[in-house]
Formats: sequence, structure tokens, C-alpha cells
Amino acid sequence: MKIIFPFLLLMSLLPIGPANANAQNKKIVMIAGKPSHNSGEHEHNAGILLFMKCLANTPGITVEAHSGGWVTNESAFDGAAAVVIYSDGGGGHPALQENRIQKLNELRGKGAGFVFVHYAVEPTKEKGQAEFLNWIGGCFEVNWSVNPFWEADFTKLPDHSIANGVKPFKIEDEWYYHMRFTPDRRGVTPSLTGRPTAETLTRPDGPHSGNP
Repeated sequence: MKIIFPFLLLMSLLPIGPANANAQNKKIVMIAGKPSHNSGEHEHNAGILLFMKCLANTPGITVEAHSGGWVTNESAFDGAAAVVIYSDGGGGHPALQENRIQKLNELRGKGAGFVFVHYAVEPTKEKGQAEFLNWIGGCFEVNWSVNPFWEADFTKLPDHSIANGVKPFKIEDEWYYHMRFTPDRRGVTPSLTGRPTAETLTRPDGPHSGNP
């Protein structure tokens, strides 16, 4: 299995009925974390709803969205082909609570794929990191990775279906880098590459800064 994985950023709801429901469709379960930042920042619910809107007219899939950090009943995962989590990370990561890692491991064993959006790519070294590396090939590691705001300039896109129709672009955002990957980046296929700018190293060393 190959893992599609951005080099710099690992690709961080009200209950809504399935879109385009069909027994033969691939089922995608999307989970929004609880609100945690100021308005307009880390909008987990809005982000998940936007993903749903973008996928609404895509044939062959059924999308279900859940708010509050987890599904209200884990039967929602039955038959899931993919699980998307957009939430805070670290010790408060919704996937690290209770026995949820085990549940996700079960889903992975059945062939489900995972997408962790933005901050949700950060487990803890003590819990979740080994699983994240196995599931998606990499993760944000505190005191190793960096999360500055900078303008990333993507001048070349890969010859891969994930880049179909996408042209080179630049955008300022909170692009993570110096991620923790599997040894030799085994199974990882970079989808975006860029060089961090010098000002990203001006902050002192800390859990999320200065680490390279």
C-alpha cells in the first residue's frame, strides 16, 4: 500500500444524513473536533461541512458528518472506507481518548483509510504516534516538528492523480514541516514539496518551534 502524504503538511458538525446514499457507495465518515480557537481559526465544524459540500456531487461515495469530536455511536463506522478527522491534536486529540485507538486500528485492519487534517496530525509520543506512523506514514512530533506561518511556494506538482487539474500556487498558511516519518519514508508519496523560508526559524526552540 502507498500512502499519499504531503511532505510539509499531513492531510487537519451537526449530525447530517448521508449524501448520495447508495448501498454500493464508498462510505466516508467525517469527524469534527470540539471548538477550541477564536472564531475563524480551526473551524472544525465548518471545515468538515465544506469538505462535505465539495464531495456532494461526487459519484460513488456516501459522506456522513459528526460533531463533538467523535461519533455518538460507533456503529457509524460500520462499512467505512475512510475516516476523516479535523480536530485539535496532542493529549486532547479525540482519537486518543478512551479505547478509540483500538477502534481505529480495527477499521484499518479492515482496509479503511484515514485522513487527519492540520492539528489532528499531532498525536503524542506516548500514545498514538506508533499507530499514526503505521496508518498514514508520518505525524507532527513535539520538540521535533515546527508549525510556523509562512508563504509556501509550490512550483512543481507531482505526476499523480491527486494533482490532476492543480496548477503551481503559493499561499501563506500554517504549514508544518520537519515531520516525523516512517524509516526511509517507507510507503510515503510526497504530494506537495516546498522550502521553508528563513523567518520560520526565528522563534526560540520549543515544543512547536525552532526544532530543526
